[in-house]
Formats: sequence, structure tokens, C-alpha cells
Amino acid sequence: MTETAAEFRAAFEAFRAMPYPDYPRQEELRDWNSRLLELDGYVAGYATRVYDRRLGAAEVPDVDALVLDVETLRQDLDAITPEGEDDAGLVSDYRSYTEALERMVRLLGSLARTA
Repeated sequence: MTETAAEFRAAFEAFRAMPYPDYPRQEELRDWNSRLLELDGYVAGYATRVYDRRLGAAEVPDVDALVLDVETLRQDLDAITPEGEDDAGLVSDYRSYTEALERMVRLLGSLARTA
């Protein structure tokens, strides 16, 4: 197993161990959460298959676009101003979750390029 493959596997395991953050009350966060849910489900399906070695990383469609999508999602979260204490804590949880997702997707992209 290559170093990149081992890093991807570790990032996948770390990401999978994270609980999905609670549902937000703030409308802007709910809209953002909808985008995260869609992307998360899409990535999780492919990442699980790569992790289980049922699919090669190079077979994941548009993996470079996924990297950009996750990066954009993270940047958009950074632009949201929480409206209350609960939302501030939730933004922090979302930030940690998104950073773990981004790390995994970046490593998936690196793995695809080395295949």
C-alpha cells in the first residue's frame, strides 16, 4: 500500500468516526447544511467503495471537482455569522466535520492522480 493510500484510509476512518452535526435553526446554516448533506452522501458512497477496494480512486467521477466543491463549502461556512450561542457551537462542529471531509477528499484526489 502506498503512503497516499494509507493516508486516505486513515483520513476515511477518522471522518467516518465523526458524528454528523445537529440540524441548525438558523436559515442560512440550514441552506448550507443541505449542500453538505448532498455532497457528504455523494462522497461517502465513492469513498467507501475506494476504502473497501471495490473501486479504484481513479474511477471516481470528477474527483478534482469534488475537491473544489468541498473547499467552496468550507469557505462558504466561514462566511456565515452565527446568530446565537447554539449556532456558534454548531458552526464549530460543522467546521471540524467539513475539514475532515476536505482532508479525505483531497487524499482521494491525490490517490486518483497516482493511480
